[in-house]
Amino acid sequence: MIGFFIAIIVSLTATLYYYNKPHVDVKKSDAAYSLTAQHLIKEYQENETNTNEKYSEKVIQVEGDVYEVTTLRGNSVVTLNDPNSESSIICHMQAAHNKGALALKKGQKITIKGFCTGYLLDVIMVRCILVE
Repeated sequence: MIGFFIAIIVSLTATLYYYNKPHVDVKKSDAAYSLTAQHLIKEYQENETNTNEKYSEKVIQVEGDVYEVTTLRGNSVVTLNDPNSESSIICHMQAAHNKGALALKKGQKITIKGFCTGYLLDVIMVRCILVE
């Protein structure tokens, strides 16, 4: 009976720890990989499973051309495209980088760093920042 209560307490403690764990600061983190938008899109199209294991939930840095800048729920979303593909990279920006993202022009070459979350016809990145 005591073992059961100890197991519950340990489970609750672990759950609370992981739930309240602070997010990794993208700006202070080193990118695990640095690549071009075209290369990242090509890798996902050739082998989504292996590429997902390689990049998913890691901070990566991507260089590419701005295709579009929009907003979603008050935050900027920058889309990088590959002219040789129908896919693109959709980068959800951190709120602190909205102003810089909204100033971007179509066709401008930029570098973005953020967490890669996977591929759903487009590569999705979150908590992104512009790299100077």
